Amino acid sequence: MLLLTMTCFSSMSCNAQKPNNSMKMEKEIKSVIGTFVKAGEERNVAMYNDILHENFRVIANKYPTPDKTSIIPAEGYKALITKEVIGGTKYEVVFKSIDIAEHSATVRAELKAEKGGQSVTFLLVQNMESEWQIIADMATQRK
Repeated sequence: MLLLTMTCFSSMSCNAQKPNNSMKMEKEIKSVIGTFVKAGEERNVAMYNDILHENFRVIANKYPTPDKTSIIPAEGYKALITKEVIGGTKYEVVFKSIDIAEHSATVRAELKAEKGGQSVTFLLVQNMESEWQIIADMATQRK
């Protein structure tokens, strides 16, 4: 009887920890995306160092011309920020969905600015230290 009681309490304890862990991961993910948006706003390339995966890329449909799709690696993205081709816009981030699957996550967010905005899908992975990093982003511009 004691063994059965201990098993039940142990099972309840494990199940209670799953939502807490998920909430913790959501908070970490939101923080990483917040840092990403802030770095772009400030054009602060150094802020990207810890949050962008080494294989980070931006998928830009209809860029640089309407008949093209570009895949821009991290260094190219940082160069566009440095040259002030992109960035410098302040956005409010509205999270639409966060789907976490163990060590990977997909996030849909709306970035709202005074003059339009964009819908962005972020793909994140955990690195060897279990820290979240953005590995890809694909944005759709909104007027």
